[in-house]
Amino acid sequence: MELPFHLKTLPPEALDVIRFFSSVGETETADVDSICEGTGLSERGFSKAIKRLVTKGYAQMESGRVYRLTDQGVRAAEELAEYDANAPEEDDSSSSYATYSRRLLLAVPRALVANQSTNVFVGFDEADSEETLSNPAEIVVRLSIVNGEPRAPQDEVFALEDDSTHAVFDVKAGDHSKVRLRLNVFQLGPNPDDINPAGGMYVDLDVVEAASGSESLVAYATNVPVMAF
Repeated sequence: MELPFHLKTLPPEALDVIRFFSSVGETETADVDSICEGTGLSERGFSKAIKRLVTKGYAQMESGRVYRLTDQGVRAAEELAEYDANAPEEDDSSSSYATYSRRLLLAVPRALVANQSTNVFVGFDEADSEETLSNPAEIVVRLSIVNGEPRAPQDEVFALEDDSTHAVFDVKAGDHSKVRLRLNVFQLGPNPDDINPAGGMYVDLDVVEAASGSESLVAYATNVPVMAF
């Protein structure tokens, strides 16, 4: 079965958004954070996708940052689901690789000071002794901040081995009461076009006007899959 022509004209990010609504209910509404979390898109990628979907009549804004599919979008979701169900399986060599779990860590102050640069530490715990990698895994961690700077996501590439490792990002909270830090993780495969979403997490932090004098950090963690290519 061939993908309908009108869907071929949409960017891959837009198709991911349509698939997201298929998974949660084609007539349901969803906010930007939920869509980004469910698709693994950055806010920039989401903006590109939703702009095309709204312009082409597949989606509409309900209120603020909340969207839903139009009747045309619901039909497109049904067509895309039928295509996905009947499309021939790709020769995905990654399915033959072992997949291990690694612990992703985010360490940050309990609250950020408005308009002040803050170091954010992101990294991975040491591998479990039973889940060691024979070759380094090329992992991209993307950090984005809502209600702060920089506006563009920051990427760090890890050549992940069995030892623990970390990187330092610099962020600045704006004049809002809260900020959201979001991590999206991708693994690069053996081929140039292999970019595999590997989950991530987000945390909401308070923003204060002045430092309290305590420099202690709080750590957040989640497990992400890593394939042994």
